[in-house]
Amino acid sequence: MAIPSKCKMPDLSDLKPLTNRLLIQLLIGDRGLSRKAALYRRNFVRLVDKALREYKEAREIILAQIAEANRSPKEMAKDGRSIYIITFPDHMETCINAVRRLYTLIDKFKSEKESPTLPKEIRRLVETIEPSIVDMRNAVEHIDEDIQKDEISPGEPIMMTVSKDEDGVVVSKYELKFEELAMVLRRMHEIALYILTIKRAT
Repeated sequence: MAIPSKCKMPDLSDLKPLTNRLLIQLLIGDRGLSRKAALYRRNFVRLVDKALREYKEAREIILAQIAEANRSPKEMAKDGRSIYIITFPDHMETCINAVRRLYTLIDKFKSEKESPTLPKEIRRLVETIEPSIVDMRNAVEHIDEDIQKDEISPGEPIMMTVSKDEDGVVVSKYELKFEELAMVLRRMHEIALYILTIKRAT
């Protein structure tokens, strides 16, 4: 597993959790939405918060690992050396899985009557990255089968790790740039805000 020397994950700390807004919606009801659309909306908002939370945790792990590397030899001799990066794959995998489910929910919105109509320009932006998200998620889900079939080449990571250039996450033969993932998360957060402030498709 690579030990990063720089953090190239964009900072998304300005994107605040949306659960409180969702709770307000639950109190006032989902007027104008079908039952399915209302349930999709609740799950969408929850998954946006989950994906962002896991992304931020993964980023904090990289920052902690960099800070650890900058400790003096005297400090390390006293306390030992910590390897924080070992938990990076857990948070990144959960983030990617949540984002994959968000794409599925976008499709559900499009097929459900009395459902919010998502802005096309935002939807197109996130859809450009969808194949990379799907590839990453599928690679993780099927990694055991790939190992069994000897389809993992020497040096290919079997868990999500920071890429050699430190600007993305990689697993097996697939790579996703942090900038792309951050853009998708920003747009998903924007979609969540949008569907929380409208009542139904017009």
